[in-house]
Amino acid sequence: MLFCITTGHCQFTADNTIPSADPVNFSQVMRSGTNEFSTVISKIKIDKTNHWKLSSNKLITGGLMLLSGAAKGFNETLEFNWKGFAAVFPKANPKWFYPQQSFKNKYKDGDPAKGEKFPLSSSVLVMFTDQYHLNNFIHRGAVTAALVIKIGEGKKPLLHYVLDVLYYTVCYQAGFGSVYYYFKSRM
Repeated sequence: MLFCITTGHCQFTADNTIPSADPVNFSQVMRSGTNEFSTVISKIKIDKTNHWKLSSNKLITGGLMLLSGAAKGFNETLEFNWKGFAAVFPKANPKWFYPQQSFKNKYKDGDPAKGEKFPLSSSVLVMFTDQYHLNNFIHRGAVTAALVIKIGEGKKPLLHYVLDVLYYTVCYQAGFGSVYYYFKSRM
């Protein structure tokens, strides 16, 4: 009851267009014992326009979170379920996909002592060296894009934030699970 009271958006108006000039003190009305209470109740209008909705903005950001989860699930698959991945894609090149081998792609001839393969290949442009780092780039880029889009939405009631957390968690976990558990079941 307390949660509903604190998050509810109500207004007291006679015709729902002009706010009431006199603030209403409920405890005073209740103590008076008159029929003023029913008059006050008839003036209460509930704002029903501020409900959590699955808008196009939430679909876009949810899709980005799904993509982010899928990229993370793919990384976990490459790192910990290589046999399951290789069973589905037997011709996959381990020098690109298998992180225990592909990390060498950053360096000339696969030797860290010889330096970077191309400028910034071990830092800013590492996503072009192997699938593991490309997945990291997609994962972080999708989360960042979703956050930037969400920041522009403005202030909302607390309940909307709670529902957003649940919605985006489901989106992320659906993306992660759809990739990770598919390959894990192939081991």
